[in-house]
Amino acid sequence: MELTELKHNILSYFKGSEEELAAVLGMIASETAIFPFNEYEHLLFHLMERGEVSYEQYLEIRTEYIYHNPNLWIFEISAPRGFGEQFAQTYVQAKSSKLQRPSKQLDPDYGGQYDLWLDGIRIEVKASRAVDRDSHAPLYMKALSRQTQKRFLMNFQQLKPQYCDVFIWVAVFRDEIVLWVMNSDTVLHHPLFSKGQHRGNKGNEGQLHITHENIHLLEEYRLKDDDLEGAILQAVAVKGK
Repeated sequence: MELTELKHNILSYFKGSEEELAAVLGMIASETAIFPFNEYEHLLFHLMERGEVSYEQYLEIRTEYIYHNPNLWIFEISAPRGFGEQFAQTYVQAKSSKLQRPSKQLDPDYGGQYDLWLDGIRIEVKASRAVDRDSHAPLYMKALSRQTQKRFLMNFQQLKPQYCDVFIWVAVFRDEIVLWVMNSDTVLHHPLFSKGQHRGNKGNEGQLHITHENIHLLEEYRLKDDDLEGAILQAVAVKGK
């Protein structure tokens, strides 16, 4: 459910004339929307004051919206480290009990180059959120659904294929989380991989720009059956051929 659908749902409770509705919408539009006091909260409160929306109905609207948009809270994580490490890595690790946080005991050469370890396989986790690239609103306001037709951009940065065996991409939509699993050689030679992210970079560090126009190019790497361990092993097997 997009925000436009939410607004339409709320307005369906309005029982006044079109002139009254236009006046209400004009009044709300003239107010400054500051989180968490946004236009939807303002509109709901106004309808409750008019007696057109009960508290029980408000809860129904809220419950339905949360049901259709279970990942909105992820778009409210502001700190990059909180999103990339605390959320994404934890989310991925929870999919297999065999995934471990790397250490010198597991890998004597380990120095923070990658994020997870699976029986000798070095794994780098990268995450991004799908947002409306034409909007300047906060992340939680421009979060997009998996089926969106709007333009979006997800940028996976600071990629160093030479330091890992497998990449796991975590793409967060407001209603779905998509994982892509690719070995490092595939990433290095993929047409979407752009080398030389930073000026003066002498290695293979780069980035991956995923948009509404090219996301289909990663479909073959999408985790489809939730068997992440199997997908990782398959990616390594392909790399070895």
